[in-house]
Amino acid sequence: MATMLLSQHSSNPLEVGSSDIRNKAYHEEYVSARNTNGAFKPHLRGRPDMVEYHNHLAHLYSKQGVVPSTIKRRRPSHPDELPVVDLDESMESADDMNFEAPHDMGNLDDDDEDPDEDADADGETDEEKTLYLKPPEEQQEIQLEIANLNNAVPSLSEDYTIVDRLGTGTFSSVYKAIDLAYHYKWDNTAWHGYHPPTSSAHHQSAPYSPGTKVFVAIKRIYVTSNPERIRNEISIMEDCRGCRHTSQLITAFRHQDQVVAIMPYTRNEDFREFYKDLSMAGIKAYFRCMFRALRDIHARGIIHRDVKPANFLYDPRTGIGALCDFGLASRMDGSTPAHGACLHTSATREHPHGKIRGRNDYDVDLLKKMQREARQKSSWSSDRVGYPDKDTRAPSKANRAGTRGFRAPEVLLKCSQQTGAIDVWSAGMILLFFLAGKFPLLQSSDDIEALMEIATIIGRQKMEKTAILHSRTFATNVPSISQEGISWREFVEKQNPNIFKPRTPDPRYYPYNDHETHSPGGLNHPPPSSSPSYSYGQTRFSRSRSTTPTRANIPAPPTAESHRIEVEAALSLLAEVMHPESTRRITPRGALYHPFLADPSEPEDDDLFPHPFGDGVCGKWHYVDERTDEQYVIILDDEEQKGRRVISGEGIAIGRWPCEFHRHACYEE
Repeated sequence: MATMLLSQHSSNPLEVGSSDIRNKAYHEEYVSARNTNGAFKPHLRGRPDMVEYHNHLAHLYSKQGVVPSTIKRRRPSHPDELPVVDLDESMESADDMNFEAPHDMGNLDDDDEDPDEDADADGETDEEKTLYLKPPEEQQEIQLEIANLNNAVPSLSEDYTIVDRLGTGTFSSVYKAIDLAYHYKWDNTAWHGYHPPTSSAHHQSAPYSPGTKVFVAIKRIYVTSNPERIRNEISIMEDCRGCRHTSQLITAFRHQDQVVAIMPYTRNEDFREFYKDLSMAGIKAYFRCMFRALRDIHARGIIHRDVKPANFLYDPRTGIGALCDFGLASRMDGSTPAHGACLHTSATREHPHGKIRGRNDYDVDLLKKMQREARQKSSWSSDRVGYPDKDTRAPSKANRAGTRGFRAPEVLLKCSQQTGAIDVWSAGMILLFFLAGKFPLLQSSDDIEALMEIATIIGRQKMEKTAILHSRTFATNVPSISQEGISWREFVEKQNPNIFKPRTPDPRYYPYNDHETHSPGGLNHPPPSSSPSYSYGQTRFSRSRSTTPTRANIPAPPTAESHRIEVEAALSLLAEVMHPESTRRITPRGALYHPFLADPSEPEDDDLFPHPFGDGVCGKWHYVDERTDEQYVIILDDEEQKGRRVISGEGIAIGRWPCEFHRHACYEE
């Protein structure tokens, strides 16, 4: 199919300044051609995307200062008619330039235009047209991908209109689309959940207002992916329904060998664009969302395994983020391996990161011998250090999934009893980026190098202790690795000597932005402590177009003293999330109650925690069918107790409140 693009050649009038004398020649040439060939009718029937693209180019050039003009659009009266671009404003008058405007340019002030459309121009309409902000070559590539996906999954176009590509990865691509049937076809209560207005995740529960465009993210999982991996990801996402600040699974389906998953679209910005400019208040909002997500998924026995900035969709304008991409996620394994068992237990409810086993559970003398031999090797010369040519030891097997630079020490040491502590370490790496003002920091090429990078900071002694926790030894004769190492605080101060110097808050970002920013159909900032009280009798919420804080309630810039106190608290949390020993690393719940993230004016996190199915005050009225593994709740029907099957996302008790099925009834044991 032929594609029309505006030329980048210098003969393109859009590349000529509005006061350039050549505009007259261009216009005379246009009028002459029109008189010869008739009015120009571009062959764009059925190609509204190119119409929009042409208009976008004019708008883009005007923003870059190439054409200092005002762009005015009107609704085309015919699908083949191009939108009109007014190039006359800010120019010399047409009479002075002897410029006769063509009579077919139409009325630029279209009285029929809907004022509501203009009101949405900065919100929904922009989200729908982000494709046209990309280079022409990338646009064509994305349009081909979209056409290929629609052909591969024919039923997709019946309910969704794909408008852009959000990203690509090794195992999948993600696209932005409009959900055409949200308002009349689907029951969305299960994935919306029931987060109260006092929760920072309330935006997940508030339904979209009738008539608004609803954007979703469509994940196309490549056919080369392992079927078990696909099943695992979708199963885990189902179990994460109702979790705060996690990408919710709306639905997933298969057509032949094609598998797609539908999730809510979350507006976000590239981490590299804001991490140096975010205020301490914005950093707090980032990690409150992050640790709430981790607390909720860990409570369900799920480890994300790939926590990193690219997998946490954060909008710095609103202070809201969502954990996404569960492609590498796994379930916690409570079993003890027959060989190479660690000196700590697996995760339990009382000890989410495990605990040290009793001395009777392992051979103390053997461990001491292993440590002596490792320290002896560390003193050898380089010609005596290496790996056995034929290693007869039993191989150590453990899940290593993750991204380099974010793997916790226990992953690098091949711990076979990994817990959610590995996600906390990865979150700590992100906090380190914020405080050090550098990203990335650790970029090793393999696990040994990664261990050496960490040992260079924390020192040989702590690394040896960490290794023995997982029945391993650490030996190195690299002279730059000191015995004691340095603290994470010292490391940050070396990387960022100005850490204690307060910065002027960026007015673009939460909570210092005073201009109106629209989130597609959603709330735009974490709810304040003055949020209205919530009645659990109300099961549906209205989603309003909130704005960021107004000038009246924008917080004052931090003082030198208040900034110092916040940085001290952040460094304290950093030391706890980056503790090399997994059993001593702070839990997500502990992080939320740490002085850096705790807010006395807000409800306690325990009061807003969505319990796993079967927990909470009404847990005794929940059960799982032993034969089918399906979830049920007991309800009263005509004064008779009956079991009602529920789907993932339903029957979740929040804090001290019962689930939606048990809010209006009293049950007696």
